[in-house]
Amino acid sequence: MAPLRWGIVGCGDIAHKSVAPILAADRNSELVAFFSHSMQRAEYMRETFGATQACDSLEALLGNERIEAVYIASPVHRHCPETLAALAAGKHVICEKPMALSAAECARMVDAAVEHDVHLRVAYYRRFWPKSRMMKRLISEGAIGRPLSARIRLASRFDPERDDPKYWRVGLATGGGGALQDVGSHRIDIMCFLLGRPRRVVGAAATLSMSYEAPDTETLICEFDSGVQMVCETCWNIPQAVDEFEVRGTDGTLLATPFDGPSLVLDRYTEREVFDTPSPPTLRHQGMLEDFSEAVSEGRAPGFSALDGLLTTAIIDAAYRSNASGRWEETASGALRT
Repeated sequence: MAPLRWGIVGCGDIAHKSVAPILAADRNSELVAFFSHSMQRAEYMRETFGATQACDSLEALLGNERIEAVYIASPVHRHCPETLAALAAGKHVICEKPMALSAAECARMVDAAVEHDVHLRVAYYRRFWPKSRMMKRLISEGAIGRPLSARIRLASRFDPERDDPKYWRVGLATGGGGALQDVGSHRIDIMCFLLGRPRRVVGAAATLSMSYEAPDTETLICEFDSGVQMVCETCWNIPQAVDEFEVRGTDGTLLATPFDGPSLVLDRYTEREVFDTPSPPTLRHQGMLEDFSEAVSEGRAPGFSALDGLLTTAIIDAAYRSNASGRWEETASGALRT
């Protein structure tokens, strides 16, 4: 089986610290090229990870016929146009999270993958972690009875200087939102993995104490098709890290707090069982990347598609629309496909 040949778009921290090291070491992958607007940075990545080409234009990378798959590791506002270009060039794509600035952009990406008959996935790598898989299995086996409600709480302080390379994350035109869009999307994706399709959302977002334009405080309630109600609270304005994640059912609760921590608790209300579910200390994208390369190399579809990534953006998009309208907003809006 020949390895899947990759190009990486964007040469920031994610590409440098996680994606490129994994692909360079994976037996089912071969790193071919890097694209950055800085040729110096692209050359550094090429030399560091043993690729054959450095590019300072997207067209140059996509024009390389050896490349079969592209990893989009650029800021959020570039996800849709760069993904569309890669799909049109016949490349399979993994796009960094969140998938795009809006559910409408996500729908365009999904449609393009279908049109060009290539695979598209969003980089929600926590689906491949032991904790996520264990929670999915326990819920499917009825360990907590019928799921009723769920809760996410994420908090930290994020206040980059204007000259910080990561300042794009707090710009509405470049990042698309605050912590809800940025780090909250990972946890919301896991809720969709566990609980299914979202139906409607009400949300609030405000910039209460920080000086940038992105919201620093965001809250939403999401009702799933199953009737499960999820509350998600995120903020970027307190000097304490909070990472709470739980799903409650008629017969028990799954406590995954902190989600990135080493254990999962099944509380059956009369007794508790603790499962060892360590998260990867480094190279957190590994399971997701190896699954994608192996599946495509073998000529089969990867385990999760872009439709899964679209669900999370549909929830976040509906929350921001609700903040503007002051009412519940449907997640469908023509974007969710059957």
